[in-house]
Amino acid sequence: RRRYPARDRIDRSVVLAQYACMIQEGQEPDRKREALAARLRDLAHRTFGEDADAVEIRWLPIAKGYAWTAGEPSTTSIVVRSVPVGYPDDEREKLLRSICDIWVETTGCSIDEIVATALDGPLPL
Repeated sequence: RRRYPARDRIDRSVVLAQYACMIQEGQEPDRKREALAARLRDLAHRTFGEDADAVEIRWLPIAKGYAWTAGEPSTTSIVVRSVPVGYPDDEREKLLRSICDIWVETTGCSIDEIVATALDGPLPL
């Protein structure tokens, strides 16, 4: 099992993404990156007290023709959020629900087109 250093021991010169967003190239989330980023940064500030301007979001576009669902081009986005190790389940659930709400409200996608997950510790990107 891979171990990650505690956040207070991480080399501060290394920029760690708090969010990784896998989006389908050319679809609505791709066109709404700026609005999504602003809302995700605000959520990070409200939830973790992070400086919204310093929240790192890594966008990972999936090229057209590389993702499929039931034989059709996929419209699903995946958002991974780094959380402190041992983050309480009830708080994790609220955070994930908020991420999904942001995505649905901002892009107009259905709840079935957004997958959100929280990963304990730094994102291995």
